[in-house]
Order: sequence, then C-alpha cells, then structure tokens
Amino acid sequence: MTEPLVTPVVDPRRGCLLVATPLLEDPNFRRSVIFVIEHGAEGSLGVVLNRPSTRSLEPLLPEWATSEIVSPKVFVGGPVQPDALLALVPTSADLPGGNKITEDVSLLDLEVETSMPAADAAAVRFYFGYSGWSPGQLRLEIEEGAWWTFESTAEAFMCEPADCWRTILAQQKSAARFLSIYPDQSYMN
Repeated sequence: MTEPLVTPVVDPRRGCLLVATPLLEDPNFRRSVIFVIEHGAEGSLGVVLNRPSTRSLEPLLPEWATSEIVSPKVFVGGPVQPDALLALVPTSADLPGGNKITEDVSLLDLEVETSMPAADAAAVRFYFGYSGWSPGQLRLEIEEGAWWTFESTAEAFMCEPADCWRTILAQQKSAARFLSIYPDQSYMN
C-alpha cells in the first residue's frame, strides 16, 4: 500500500494544499490544486499546480529555456500579476538562493545564480502569476465550502495536471476521497 500524497489539515498555512471543492465554479480555480507559499496576517499567496501554460520562459530566463538538461515545466500560477514569475522546486536539499517552504519544497530566487543537481533542475516548476487572498478572505472562502486544505508533499508536484485534482482527493483518508469521482458536468448525470 502506498503512502497518501496528502494528509488533511484544519487551518490553511504555509506549505499546505488548497483543493477546490466541486462548489467552486470560478474558471480561475475550478478543480484547482493550490500550493500555499505564504499565509499570515497580511493575507495568503499560492500557485495553482495543475494549470499548464504555453508561455515561453525565453524572454525572461533564456538560460532555462535553452538548457540541454532541462525541459521547463511552465504553469499559470493564478490570476494575480500574470506577468510575475515564481519558481518552485520539490527537493529536500538546501539550495543556494532557495527559500524553504516545507521540508520538501523550496521557492527559488530567480535573480540569484543557483547551481543545483540536474535532477533538481529538471523538477523546477515555473508559475506565471499567482493566487492571492486579502487578510481573512481565504478563511471565509474555506468556511463557505470553496476549499479543502490538506498537507502537501513533494509528490503533489508530480501529479499529471489533468488528473491532479482527482489524484489528490483520491489519496485522502476522509470522505473527500469519494469526490475524486465527482463528474465534470454533474448536471448531465
């Protein structure tokens, strides 16, 4: 039996996952899985893990776009500041220019030269834009039933984007796992 990808948590916090409930119909977040980078008195910030992007890194980071050992994975992180670029790497190593979010995930400072093993470089994920909440907004959305919160691990970053929402829910030990089979168009049932 495999270890679950995520374990439920009660309160949102830095390093947790937000998983959209079927009630959340906003096209920016429908069936999204968000990794929370910051959560505090000033609000919350995270990136959507399962919205691939077709944007190129070349104009901003030509060295990543043309690297022989890396095929960059680029995502839409959210609707806030869509031209801002963030990079996360699932690794337990301490990276120069890295800010550990959890034991398994670091936020890279893209303005600092970072040398890392090829395996870590291949795991880097880039996010154009981010998802943000003002103070108290995320808590209210959770109370209204828009989001579930779960513990995150590096494996959550490895999910196939099209199946990520279902995969994360299916790994739960709570009743949330039953919603992993919730149909895309429930009105057609």
